[in-house]
Amino acid sequence: MPGYVFLVDIFAVILAITGFSMAFRQSFVRRLIGRPPPPTSPLVAANSDEEPITYVLRIAGVMLMIFGIAIGGMVTLFNLAQL
Repeated sequence: MPGYVFLVDIFAVILAITGFSMAFRQSFVRRLIGRPPPPTSPLVAANSDEEPITYVLRIAGVMLMIFGIAIGGMVTLFNLAQL
């Protein structure tokens, strides 16, 4: 396989890991961007999903993860079909 396929695959893996972290490891990403952690009190935790940053991280993270998987898969499969 040509070198550009490996570069695209590495980029796709980076996108997928970043998107997974944004969607499912939000406390880590919140610390990286300087936002406070979500409330841990049981009284406040019921309303913790009301924070807009939670939804932004979930939606953007899933979109980034799927884009990484799709772009890496398409380039790799297209190249394997030409062999």
